[in-house]
Amino acid sequence: MLFKKNEPNFQASGPVTEPEEPMENPFAEIGSALAALYENGELPEDFDLEAACSDPAFAELLQEFEPKAAVRIYAAEAAAENAYAEAMEAMTQRLNARNALPKSTRPTRAIAPTPDYMSLSPEAFRALEAQLKTAARNGKRINL
Repeated sequence: MLFKKNEPNFQASGPVTEPEEPMENPFAEIGSALAALYENGELPEDFDLEAACSDPAFAELLQEFEPKAAVRIYAAEAAAENAYAEAMEAMTQRLNARNALPKSTRPTRAIAPTPDYMSLSPEAFRALEAQLKTAARNGKRINL
């Protein structure tokens, strides 16, 4: 049962003394380790330490890993996100460029070629002439 100072049942067990070893602040250790990495130039290229320290994901990495490993993991994750964003942007640009190309107005299926009457042989010309006369006698209209 806990007693509060203002309650009548509070009993002091003796003088309160400070512990012999002061409690170490893990954040101070992490901060000094990050400062040492910065001063020694061991941070990855283009690594923004101030922006990383304001990110909660970086704080979680610092709690799980050593500061040098946390910095490398965070930088690798940031590089992967940037690469993904750049790839998506490039793909979007390619699709937009492809859609900007003119579309073909030709039909997709084959069209029968028109006959070249000038290059018909005399026999083929006579056969065609006979077909046209027969169609004309029967009252059919023929488009050439």
